[in-house]
Amino acid sequence: MPETDDSHYIGHDKCWDIFKSALDRGKLHHGWILSGARGMGKAGFAKRMAYSILDPNNTRKHLIDAGTHPDFHIISRPPKELPKEGEGIDPNAELKRSINIEQIRKLQTVLNVKPSMSDKRVIIIDAADDMERASANALLKSLEEPPQGTIFILISHASEKLLPTIKSRCQTMRFDPLTEEQMIATLDMHLSGSSDAERAALVRAGNGSPGRALAFLGLDLAEIDAIMDSIKEKGDANNALRTKLVKLLTLKAAQAKYEAFLRRAPSYIAAHAHHLPMERLNEASDAYAKATALASRAIGLSLDKPAVVFEMVSLLSVLQTHKQSR
Repeated sequence: MPETDDSHYIGHDKCWDIFKSALDRGKLHHGWILSGARGMGKAGFAKRMAYSILDPNNTRKHLIDAGTHPDFHIISRPPKELPKEGEGIDPNAELKRSINIEQIRKLQTVLNVKPSMSDKRVIIIDAADDMERASANALLKSLEEPPQGTIFILISHASEKLLPTIKSRCQTMRFDPLTEEQMIATLDMHLSGSSDAERAALVRAGNGSPGRALAFLGLDLAEIDAIMDSIKEKGDANNALRTKLVKLLTLKAAQAKYEAFLRRAPSYIAAHAHHLPMERLNEASDAYAKATALASRAIGLSLDKPAVVFEMVSLLSVLQTHKQSR
């Protein structure tokens, strides 16, 4: 691989070796599925593949990054409201629920002409799981008879949702969680001035997913984890910890931290449940399911925040280490 600014990419070495070996031998498959949970770095990996395919001499990387390379295209869910003429797309704009067939049809017009700047073309679908059924069927036609030099890279967070016919025409690479050492190295590139406690909390919250960990960046996750640790160790019989969390999480300016707590609490239950006696595992499993459902409802339905925090702490209390076995 040529030296590029992405040389700091960490993890998924086996996947890279598979791709690089095929590229070096001139046996590059026309379709690739990058499969794994969200936040594993699949989009960055796909871009790294594009650099090596389209820019072996490392002279046009800036065009790929800017999205102006004529032989590089990313298809993803479009914004609900298209920008006005002369305006760029707002990266924070609300997106439509799926990749529609019109997007794939427009792509097919691109595929009708030869690559212009290199002898290859790279199409990234991010995420392929977001395609409507009609869109997937339309893409399938291109995968069945791929234009010469065209490489499709399909990012998938839930490959079981993909059409079997699409999977059969692509080579799948599975992206597994990073090791703790890889997580620390990845986060070190993004953390500046963070405490050791915050760094450790982000590694735990990420559970092998850098993207998941970075979603908590700047939210003082260490403080939230410390409170949950106290609940796990001694419960909250006098509601002091519940009250502390309510004060910490329910101000209007704390919305991001509140949502971080809701996302973190179910995974915290799952991570610590295996320390419980066997006879309490069903209780912990039930608490995890209820916490996951509560987190989803609380954000989607704007439920009363103090009531949600109190209920979530009750579910976390299943982890009390001093709790007597039943």
